[in-house]
Amino acid sequence: MPKRNTIPVHRLGEQTDQGYRLEKVNATSKAAREALVMDLHRDDHYIFLVLEKGRSMGLVEFETFAIGASMILCILPGQVHNYYGVEEDTTGWFIAMDPGLIPDGLRAVLEDPLIKKKPLTVEAQGFAELTKCLELAHALQERTGTVYSRQAIYSLLTTFTAMFTGCYACSEALTTGTISRTQGITREFRKLLAKEFKTLKSPGEYAAALHLSLSYLNEAVKETTGFTVSYWIQQEIVLEARRLLYYSACSVKEIAHELGYADHTYFSRMFRKMAGRSPGEFRRLYHK
Repeated sequence: MPKRNTIPVHRLGEQTDQGYRLEKVNATSKAAREALVMDLHRDDHYIFLVLEKGRSMGLVEFETFAIGASMILCILPGQVHNYYGVEEDTTGWFIAMDPGLIPDGLRAVLEDPLIKKKPLTVEAQGFAELTKCLELAHALQERTGTVYSRQAIYSLLTTFTAMFTGCYACSEALTTGTISRTQGITREFRKLLAKEFKTLKSPGEYAAALHLSLSYLNEAVKETTGFTVSYWIQQEIVLEARRLLYYSACSVKEIAHELGYADHTYFSRMFRKMAGRSPGEFRRLYHK
């Protein structure tokens, strides 16, 4: 298989030695709005977006999102994404954080496959608390730094992350102690799928790996997500195929082989069924 292009990765360590970036977004001019536009890429860190006013568009894993006033969004390390369509007078906050600064318990929630990582509207009091925390951290950042102010900023960012995470956990009723048996099974299935989708292709293989009957696994996953095990397997494969179609010059046949399919025509049919267009059509659309 020909060597594929490297997906652009933005590394936080090349931008700062503090382990974080905290920026106030104020897109009042055309130049400011254009500076916020980015092509598709990955980050090696977490991105937290908090929008106070206006609206912005983007893609996360090729799914369009719109984030508006009083909304938040988390983009996980490694997720393919971009930003575009920033409206005039958009204001808010951009926070980039090294995974090492986020406590393990919070990272486990943020990366929980049961939590939908979509823009979330936050009620007024909760949103005000998030922004007050960021405003204080930003004020400390603007002063001449001392070891004490830096420690205070780190503590405030941890507090912000905890409140941010709580917004998503509560929206999905997945706070500690409320995980049902079916939700737990679905979580373990989705974690296994993310690691093994290139080698394990059938629902039965996942059921065996999780020491469950196929009927029970299917029942649990469908009850929790509304979709079958087969659906999620195909979704994971199509997502990786989209990445390869966008970032590589490999043929559809080569991509099918990379993803574990000897029959590229079967792969193409499956891709069309899940993505609504053929692999070639997808490549042409996103390369316009």
